[in-house]
Amino acid sequence: MAPLYLRLNSLGKSKKKVKKSLRPTNGSQGMSKSSSSSTPSIEVRGARQNNLQGIDIDIPIGELTVVTGPSGSGKSSLAFQTLYAEGQRRYVETFSPYTRQFFDRMDKPQVDAIHGIPPAIAIEQQNAVKTTRSTVGTITEINDYLKLLFPRLCRGYDPISGDLIEPDSPESIHRKTVERFGRETILLILFGVPVPTDTPAAEFFDFLQQQGYARVWIFGKAYRVDSPEAYDKKKLPGKVDVIQDRVAPARRSRFLEALERALDFGKGVVTVVDP
Repeated sequence: MAPLYLRLNSLGKSKKKVKKSLRPTNGSQGMSKSSSSSTPSIEVRGARQNNLQGIDIDIPIGELTVVTGPSGSGKSSLAFQTLYAEGQRRYVETFSPYTRQFFDRMDKPQVDAIHGIPPAIAIEQQNAVKTTRSTVGTITEINDYLKLLFPRLCRGYDPISGDLIEPDSPESIHRKTVERFGRETILLILFGVPVPTDTPAAEFFDFLQQQGYARVWIFGKAYRVDSPEAYDKKKLPGKVDVIQDRVAPARRSRFLEALERALDFGKGVVTVVDP
């Protein structure tokens, strides 16, 4: 019968800026009405910055909004000198007076009221950092936070079985082994050992024998390390599975001890085989 395996892991040159643009609800020429008022939005009332003519707009939060128009129509006045300026100003005001001195102060925009505006980030289209690897994430340092966030939120699945990949402990491995093979099946508990390039089998087997191991599992077959002549292949694979123990899950304490040692020597990876 073919062996069954269970492997587990423990553990240009434009000066313009690019920003989330804005979809106005009414007011100036070329600006259309926004979506339902039930959507959370930034409410701007009476914006008069530069050439803005007292416009009122609602900008939906959590959506990509774009503002377009000819030169001089008030795009930058609305996006940067009104929305970004007010969002940044309110953000800076949350810090202590000592901390505020290290921030660039922005003038309060000419507007009657702005409600529901979060802290804002503005990205220049022409980046001062001359490298093609610069992105919005690296410039704003958001990438550093994403690197911490995603490993804690993501879930990995085995591409073959579809099973959820999660860290295992000796206890969880024992439980899964019982579910897969039963309590009385005698199993091999293996851990992998890298083999240096071009190392003769006799030399590698002698090394394992000195460490107190008696058998290895190579290409689905067990070999005794004190009989290297029995190995009938030309060379060893890149990694050899060493047999830590041969035991049934019913012997729980011995089984757990073997798993712990195999996880330790295998750097967090153990293989359970039904020979």
